[in-house]
Formats: sequence, structure tokens, C-alpha cells
Amino acid sequence: MIKASLETTNFSFTAYGESESHAVNTLKRGLDQHTTDYGCDNGWWHGYSNDIVVEHIELNKAYRDHELIKVAA
Repeated sequence: MIKASLETTNFSFTAYGESESHAVNTLKRGLDQHTTDYGCDNGWWHGYSNDIVVEHIELNKAYRDHELIKVAA
């Protein structure tokens, strides 16, 4: 699973997908909807496009500071 996220001054946005492109595109659609919901200037988030963080996530695993915690055997 892939997690795409964007931190702004006022909000934290997160989306998940089966691939990097799915997660990022889902996040962008969410940002477009946020623009409508909050009456923001169209395309306000485009300046933040390079700040989108993509992480590979394994289900049923624990993470610390965005890194997998290795469990001792």
C-alpha cells in the first residue's frame, strides 16, 4: 500500500492507493475537493506539488517517524 501526504500550514492531507500514482492522484482529487469545500483559490495547492510525500506502507506493521520498526525475532 502507498500513502501520499501533504502538510500545509492549516491542514494535513493523506490518501492511500495500491500504487504511487493511485495514491498521489487520489490526494490531488482530495485537494481539489478541499478547494471547493473551503472556497480556496483554484490551484492553490499546485505550488505544494513537490512537497507531496510518498511512503510505502505494510499493513499490520508498526512505524516510528515514518520508518518501519523492526521487531526482534
